[in-house]
Amino acid sequence: MDFGGIFFYTDFMALSWAVKKQIRFFSAFAAAVLLILAGIIYFVRQDPTCFDKRQNQDEEGIDCGGADCLPCSNQIRDINILWTRPFRIADGVYDFAALTENNNSFLKAAKMDYFVKFYDSDNILIAIKQNSTFAGAGEKFVIFEPGIVTQHRVPTRAILEIASVNWDKGGKIPLKLDVLSTNRFLGASSTPPRVEAIIKNQLNAEYRNIEATAVLWDAGDTALGVSRTFVDRFDIDEIKTLTFTWPTGINGVSRVEIFFRQMP
Repeated sequence: MDFGGIFFYTDFMALSWAVKKQIRFFSAFAAAVLLILAGIIYFVRQDPTCFDKRQNQDEEGIDCGGADCLPCSNQIRDINILWTRPFRIADGVYDFAALTENNNSFLKAAKMDYFVKFYDSDNILIAIKQNSTFAGAGEKFVIFEPGIVTQHRVPTRAILEIASVNWDKGGKIPLKLDVLSTNRFLGASSTPPRVEAIIKNQLNAEYRNIEATAVLWDAGDTALGVSRTFVDRFDIDEIKTLTFTWPTGINGVSRVEIFFRQMP
């Protein structure tokens, strides 16, 4: 029996297994190194964006500022709330209105979440409503929430609390809707108390989905009432009469101001 041949074969098999193990190890190591290098190359060479968590391009901070990205948070102005008021409609039912302004000339908000809160004379929260709206760049607009129920408790204070704003770049686009005249029928004998406004589309294109909100002011510029209506379509050069109504008569109205918005 040739034991030398057996020992040679065994040594050869052991050597082959060791070599194969080394080859597998170095192959796995080389593959890992290549993956890491590929990741580094991709990270370094990828096009800069406003969402890559790096300060590049001409950004003034990480993913903010510059020509392409949104301004940094310290450069964005909060929505300005000029006034808020509850308006009694019936016992235990009130409308809410707030005049607000977006002072960012080149930023619009596709969505702005907010809460309306009513408090009584004891500073107790008696009603709350959640909703959302939008804000055009540089726009002054009315937030109107009708028919808030207070369970026969009387609100003495109304608050608009803005929860979140989703900003995006955009310029100011004023609506070319002119108020040609307004007629007031706000006495108690009017059925119903109302304002009729004649509006003309001055844009060389049609408008769709227009929200119109009328604010009644007294001589001291205090809001006495707010009403809202909607227009599905305004053709080129079209003249429409819009009617704003109230459940009861309103005295002391000095002027009427109408705010227009185009719904997205």
